[in-house]
Formats: sequence, structure tokens, C-alpha cells
Amino acid sequence: MTVKAIFENGVLRPKTPLPLREREEVEIEVRRAGEASPAAADDPTGWEAAQRFIGLWKDAPRRSDRSLSEDHDEVLYRRK
Repeated sequence: MTVKAIFENGVLRPKTPLPLREREEVEIEVRRAGEASPAAADDPTGWEAAQRFIGLWKDAPRRSDRSLSEDHDEVLYRRK
């Protein structure tokens, strides 16, 4: 859950009510408004994740000598 808050007199005050019980313990990661989250900064476009996913298939055995785009109808609809 991401919550916007104001830091005032040494206390973080949420800008909206939180769905928490009174005195419930939470963990907080603080960053200034407008800063990218560390996860987004690691791979802001998602391209690295996409390359890892593509890499999973590079060593997969080939089904045929034709490409999947050529095989499209046969693979999906069982027709030539």
C-alpha cells in the first residue's frame, strides 16, 4: 500500500485515513514525493525483465523448422 503523508513536528501524518487497527505495527519505506521507487529505478522500462523472460525460451527445443508465426493457425486452431 502506498500512502501520502506530511512530515510535521517529527511525526508522519497520513493525508487519508488508513485501513489499520489502532496501535497496529507497520513497516514504512520513506521516499520524497515524486521520487521513483527503488524497484522502478532498477528497471524503469521493464526491458530487463522482458529480456530475462525471453531468455527462458532461447534454449527451448524447436517444434518444427517453421517459425511460430508461420505455425500460428495450426498451433492455436489445429488447422493448416
